[in-house]
Amino acid sequence: MESGPQICAQKKKPEFFLVVLVVGLSFLERFNRAGFFGTDVKKLKDSGDVPGLISALIQNDPQVQYDAAEALGELGDKRAVGPLITELKNNELSGVRWKAAEALSRIGAASVDELIGVLQHEDDDVRWKAAIALGEIGDPKAIGPLIRLLCDNDRFVKSRAAYALGMIGEQAVDPLIRALREGDGNLRWGAAIALGKIRDTRSIEPLICALADKYENVRIESATSLAAIGKPALEPLLHFLQMSEGSTRFEIVTALGNLKDPGAIQPLLRIFENADNDNDDERTSVSDALNTILIPVAKTITRVFKDENTQKNEKSGSDTDEGEEYHG
Repeated sequence: MESGPQICAQKKKPEFFLVVLVVGLSFLERFNRAGFFGTDVKKLKDSGDVPGLISALIQNDPQVQYDAAEALGELGDKRAVGPLITELKNNELSGVRWKAAEALSRIGAASVDELIGVLQHEDDDVRWKAAIALGEIGDPKAIGPLIRLLCDNDRFVKSRAAYALGMIGEQAVDPLIRALREGDGNLRWGAAIALGKIRDTRSIEPLICALADKYENVRIESATSLAAIGKPALEPLLHFLQMSEGSTRFEIVTALGNLKDPGAIQPLLRIFENADNDNDDERTSVSDALNTILIPVAKTITRVFKDENTQKNEKSGSDTDEGEEYHG
């Protein structure tokens, strides 16, 4: 017969092994989170483990970094702003930088001040990504810094700043109109692009005035933006056309062509008929504008007639088939 102490020892063995197992699993979990066995980003995200995802963000595996940045954006926790800004500024991979910028835009208002600071970064790739993130957030605080970015040395950065301002929308219209009227050539060019993306009718008259700008790229973008605004720009353009002359008149004619509104056909035809026979440039510009408007109209008319004829032929064939089947 076994003694009492031996029986107690046997009863404690299962409990001892259970304790060892729990402690071992705990250590394994810590090792796993530290990346010793590969980081499970999905698991970290599903559990809302922001510190774990921030740790994953600085690992050497680009895929883990990318996935961690995406997960932090989905969680939207402001604790991730600093680490994501660091990756946006310092990560060597453009894809990870972009995912960090995207995550910051999802976090929203808490990211704005940090992102505005990044607009001064020496790397043009970082600057434009920060600009897009600010546009996605849409905070009016970013309007001034983004307008200043329209003077950036890199053309792509300038265009992305204009795009971001367009995303912010109507709150950016008045500052952009001031930039279009008072800024240097870069500001005017970028403001014209951004106003075309917003398509606010307040910008129609300033954009028409910009058709007389001394820089061709400003004139081109102003005409493009007026075309983007569409029908509301027609009457103001026709009004300014009557008072214009020289190169400005050509730019307004071109803008009317880009608008592709049939309402401009008769006024343009009158200009063509009254143009001085020796003024080939004016007649050519009006002819080009009319072609730009009339070709889509002609295609539409042709398509309508074609559809009507197809329907008639189908109906006629259907009637014939029914008659043959009846007499058969």
